[in-house]
Order: sequence, then C-alpha cells, then structure tokens
Amino acid sequence: MALCYTAAAMPLIRPLRALRYGSDVDAPLGELVSPATVGEPADRTVVGDVHEHNIRQLVRGDRGPLATEDEADFTHAARLLDHWKQDGILVRDPRPAMYVYGQRLDGVERMGLVCLVRLADYDEGIILPHEKTRGGSTEALHAQLSATDAQFSMVMAVVPDEQGVLAELLTGDPGRPMMVADDGKGRTNAVWRIEEPATHLELIESLRDEIAVIADGHHRYEAALWNRAQRGEGDSGRREHPWNYTMMLLVPASEPGLRSRPSHRICPELPSGAETLLAELEAWFDASEFEDDDALMAALEAPGGVRFGMVGSGRRTLLELHAGVELPPSVPETLRGVDAAVLEALVLDRLDSADSASGSPWGHNASDADTIMTAAAAGEIDLAFLLRPVPPAQVIEVARAGGLMPPKSTNFAPKPAKGFLIASLKSF
Repeated sequence: MALCYTAAAMPLIRPLRALRYGSDVDAPLGELVSPATVGEPADRTVVGDVHEHNIRQLVRGDRGPLATEDEADFTHAARLLDHWKQDGILVRDPRPAMYVYGQRLDGVERMGLVCLVRLADYDEGIILPHEKTRGGSTEALHAQLSATDAQFSMVMAVVPDEQGVLAELLTGDPGRPMMVADDGKGRTNAVWRIEEPATHLELIESLRDEIAVIADGHHRYEAALWNRAQRGEGDSGRREHPWNYTMMLLVPASEPGLRSRPSHRICPELPSGAETLLAELEAWFDASEFEDDDALMAALEAPGGVRFGMVGSGRRTLLELHAGVELPPSVPETLRGVDAAVLEALVLDRLDSADSASGSPWGHNASDADTIMTAAAAGEIDLAFLLRPVPPAQVIEVARAGGLMPPKSTNFAPKPAKGFLIASLKSF
C-alpha cells in the first residue's frame, strides 16, 4: 500500500527492513555487538580481539585483507559485509518494521523507538543539535558510509512526544523480545519488532509536528547529511532514497530511564598563572569549602542556580554563581542556566589563556565523581570541576531556543549498541 504524507515539522518517520545477526551465527549476540562481552578493546579506535563476526570488524574495517592498499578506505569492510550477507551471518527482515529498543544499566531501563527519520538540515529547525561538536563529522564516517552503504550505529534523539502516543506504546507489554544481548558489564539490550501498519501510521501522525533533539550521535547525523549531499537528493527531492534517511532511536522526554550522567572537566596539570586566576573567582561565585567528599556532593546536587564543585590540591570547594550577576556577552541568554556553559566562559576559558602556547589543558571525563575526587586527593590530577547531570527538559529547552551547549555537556547512558540493528542504504 502506498502512503502519502504532507509537509510537517517532524521529518517523515518510516519503518525499515533492518539488517541484523541471523539465528545460525555460532556465537551469543553479546559477543557480536559492541560493546561486547568478550574482546572489547579499551582503545575504541581499533578492532581488538573480538569475535570474527563482531560488528567492529565492519565499523573499524577501513583496512583489511579483502582490499588492496590503493583502494578506498572501508573497501575491505564493504566486501566483508557482502560476504556476511551471502553467508547468512547478517539477514534482512522480510517486512518493514519499527523496533522498540530497551536498554538496562545499573537497574535503570530506558525504552525508545528505532525507525528511519528523514534528514533535515539544522537550520530547518526540525532536527536540532544541543551541543557543539569537535571537528564535525569525521572522515572515517564519511568513508564508511560511502563504501558500505550501511549505517551500523543509530543516532539517539529526544522528542517532546506532546500527544504521549510514543510513551504509551513504550510502557505497554511488548511481549517476548526478538533479540537480547548482555555485554557482561551491566548493560542489557533487547529489541521487539512492530510490524502493524496501523501502529506505524499512528506514530507517524502523532510525531508529525514534533522536533527531535539529538542526544547522542551528532557526528553520525552530520555524516549522514554529508553522505546525502554527496549522492544528491535525486529528482529535486521528489523521489525517496534510503540515503535521505538516518536510523534513529527516538526517546520521549517523559521516559523515566532517560538520564544524562555528568561529564566532568579535568586538568592533570594546571598552566602557569592559574592560581592567580582561581583566586579571582570570588568576583563571580560564592565559594564554600568542605572537609569531606560526601558533604561537597550533597551541596552540589541541590537543585536550582548555577553551581559546580572544584577539587584538587586539597580543595573541596562548591562554587555558586552570585544571584543577579551580570554575565559577559559570551554567555548567551539561552545558556545562562547551563552549568557547563557558565563554567567554560568564566573559568575554563580564562585558565586556558593563562598559558595559551600550550593550548587548552581541559578534558571531559565521564568517570563518576568519586573516582575523580580520589584521583585529585592522590595528586594524580591538579584540578577538576564536578558538574551536575543536565536534565532532558533543559536539553530540549536550549535546542529549541537555538542554543548550543559546550562540547560534551551531556553524557546520555547507556549508548545504543552498535550492530544490534543495521540500516541498509541500498534500498528501503
């Protein structure tokens, strides 16, 4: 049955015939997706000692025995993908479906819907970023898409879901999942297939006037935009092509398991002149000193205001922005309630300038606060700033207002697993 759609705020969502691992593969699914139960490397840029059919063989298959050195990057991965399809390692669902995707981590379950979402440029105001990215989409992602005609990872986005249709679907009893994988480190993944056209249409209609705010996968989304531009819309956009879409995990903002962990800022070695600048922070902040880590964390986690912890070299300090303080123009109105944005403008950027020749000394760190405070107490790092998690509602608010948080302001966990579902760009 052919379906007709009218122009809408939310890009057209549609079902897909996902590629996924077949039932005859000689390994548990948890050894094939990434992160994997066995062989997952600490270095995320290498394949590692994973199973011969682990998805990282494709994701990191820029070079390999199936291609010569003078052929384009990921030619090896493209040929390996073809072999896997021919051998039944990967099979394609016979009918289009949308997929309910659940992940459990540390006893918290997050549910979302996987479907194809029509690509839209950011300036269209439909699909929105919420934070800056470093370097845009990578050359590796460009080469991977060009060579393999496949998306091995999904973009994760938050939708307001104002009609509540998506949330209602996700809170229902989905029955027995068609796929389950445990990575052995506390993450469990499960997928259910939804084939009913009536359900697809209801979801399409309910999300028609929604926005989608990217929560994880900005680089993958930007790579998909690049890939579309390379191939062209085709027929001035009148025909639909698979490369006009990206595989996306849509999570309603009301989802109880939608949580962003804090992404702290650490500096192993402070630049010269930093102590003088740190002493001047009282112009912006009220500083409170604490004798133990627990007391600092309890004060940090209080709601409201702009605040962050500062630890290192014997410090356990809570910095709270003065009420009514006038922030510099470098902090736009949309970001004045975002801890990471205020920290960057008033503290980190000023400390960077203390020794500009060395470049920025700051790195984001997703470790828990306890680990960072222990490292600071042991003298392993000079200074760290502890941040609060960014609520999903604030992510949507900033994106809607056209703001961009600093890079790595959020850390939505768990990340969608690579290889659980794969979208083909050769056909719908």
